[in-house]
Amino acid sequence: MDQSNTLRKTIENDGVVYGARSSTFSPTVIEVFGDLGVDFVWLDFEHMGPSPYDSRVFEDLTRAAEAGGTELFVRLPSGDPPLIRKVLDAGVRNLLIPRVDSAAEVQEAVEATRFIYNGQPGERGKASGRSSNWGHADAYVETEDKEVCLGVMIEKTTAVEELQEILSVPELGFVFIGPSDLSVQMGHPTDKTHSTVTDQIVEIEEACVDAGVPLGGIRNSVDEISEAERNGYQILRIGGDLNSIVSTLGTRLESIREGN
Repeated sequence: MDQSNTLRKTIENDGVVYGARSSTFSPTVIEVFGDLGVDFVWLDFEHMGPSPYDSRVFEDLTRAAEAGGTELFVRLPSGDPPLIRKVLDAGVRNLLIPRVDSAAEVQEAVEATRFIYNGQPGERGKASGRSSNWGHADAYVETEDKEVCLGVMIEKTTAVEELQEILSVPELGFVFIGPSDLSVQMGHPTDKTHSTVTDQIVEIEEACVDAGVPLGGIRNSVDEISEAERNGYQILRIGGDLNSIVSTLGTRLESIREGN
């Protein structure tokens, strides 16, 4: 298995990465996305998909990503350290932890990804899974600490209250803003455009940029993507497999039927 992580390298060098969601969890779709030039494939294990505790699930997914030349971007259901370690050992490099509340919780999750953390022993254990080429990788410990990237979603008011402390957690890879859940937490369910919600999002964006922590979000049009980049976003999910099927085939079928 390739031991490198192009997503982490790109955002650490102030670049921007573009990703697509695979709701099908299909290795074929992941490989096709990679061939198209998609930088990362978003896999949502928080709300759907197979159990992330079954490490065999990730064998074909990571192989497909490597074959297509893309990176997996895995949203876990929680920051449970045993789950984090198991998914990393299966070969995943980029993790997104949802619904965090505190800096202490974030630090526990980040520490679970590292053999050496902030100059001290971390909480990751040496394994012989796919991430280590089944125990035969050179400099496995050093490489993993340099390549693995864990970020968190800011989508709860409790996290907003501790945002500065969260942004100060050593080796936090990025922050991803979740406007839908944030709107629920702020008392405006699904109204992502409510002024209170948008003002809060701007404050989060500015705090991340000021702290030098890469910022991620979802944008679905070229204009929105360009604006997000101007506002400092470096990780952008720009579409997905099911939405692409609906928009492309749906529009085509409608045109055909109207023509008949």
